Amino acid sequence: MNQQQQLIKIGQGACGSVWAQRLSDDEVDVNDVDNNKTVIKREDCNSNRSITNEHNIHKHVTQSALATMASESKSNLITGYQVNIPTPVDFIATDSSQWDSLLSLLPPKFEPCRALISERIPPMSQPFRQLLAQKYIGGRGPQDEGFATILLDAVRTEQNCLVRPFLGRRRQPSPERPTRSFSLRNFPLHLDQIEELGLPKEQYAMAMADTLAFLHWEAEVDARDVEFVLARPRSQHAVASFASSSWPAPSIGSKAFSSGGVFGTHAMWLLDFDCCKKMAMPGAMDDDGIMATEVAFLEATAIAFWGNDPWYPRPPPPQSNDNGNGNHGAGSDCHLADGQLWEKFKGRYLGTSWQILEGKGEERMTWELPGKVMGIILKTRWRNGKLIYLEYEEEVN
Repeated sequence: MNQQQQLIKIGQGACGSVWAQRLSDDEVDVNDVDNNKTVIKREDCNSNRSITNEHNIHKHVTQSALATMASESKSNLITGYQVNIPTPVDFIATDSSQWDSLLSLLPPKFEPCRALISERIPPMSQPFRQLLAQKYIGGRGPQDEGFATILLDAVRTEQNCLVRPFLGRRRQPSPERPTRSFSLRNFPLHLDQIEELGLPKEQYAMAMADTLAFLHWEAEVDARDVEFVLARPRSQHAVASFASSSWPAPSIGSKAFSSGGVFGTHAMWLLDFDCCKKMAMPGAMDDDGIMATEVAFLEATAIAFWGNDPWYPRPPPPQSNDNGNGNHGAGSDCHLADGQLWEKFKGRYLGTSWQILEGKGEERMTWELPGKVMGIILKTRWRNGKLIYLEYEEEVN
């Protein structure tokens, strides 16, 4: 990180604010820039979120991914569709001397806090930002020259256009009022929009299934509140830059998504581990010295699945007139297509899970757990911040 260039705010989450150096026009829109880029995430928001935990889980997941990349088994995780994990670079304590130089790059009155430095996810290029603006923003704004100018300026200058692929939700029909409020950051792309743009939803589903199986059975974390984004691939310069570090360009899978047109070559990235917890297999002792039960294990996976944003395909609602968590649009065609995508996701998750468990030499009894994970997801939903069993409408504490 250049110690002379001021940092700009490129993101804000429940855990903290995210800062980085301003990219040049070439760096925003050219895939292969000259060097690796990093971001700094400050723990300056929710006191219930822990950057220390995020750092520890991020390192643990990265180590697991690198070990998988070096393995000769687990073929789905090696040859499947690629999901990149940002390289963890450093943890900065509140009393670190690094703040002596970093504070001068931040706005006035900022104070030291715990923070993370990690690889920057390369933003989507200008042609794609233009597509989003024209197709999904321009028509919702006031039809005047002033708004058009503001929108064009955002397309040209946005530094952090990442796309959030929601395979588990379609937009619901509703009257739209003209608004000047919009953002190209963390842009939500719902399943109907993914279909409309001709993007490879089945490939995204398989990539997410492999990732969830990897997190559950290889890294043994619950995947709670993780995020998936679509962005540009990691550049070859970044791969070379991180190759000599302790964390050389971690990823799951190696196959590129097939997508032509203005969307172009792109990649999926996995981030945000601050809410994740390590999971002990049923019958084993957890980090607190408590023996894990199968029920608690399965409920933890269901809470993480349903309590997160709708990244993953969702199982069909139990009744045709119930759209559950806002996951399915109206109409039998939508239900059929969504059900098929769920079946692809479920089948891939089970297959990859069994590969991992077989490679680890786990007992056959453990092989039943992935099916039970899918089973509890089918039996539950998320209501008012609680996991509910559909049959009894019973809350899980």
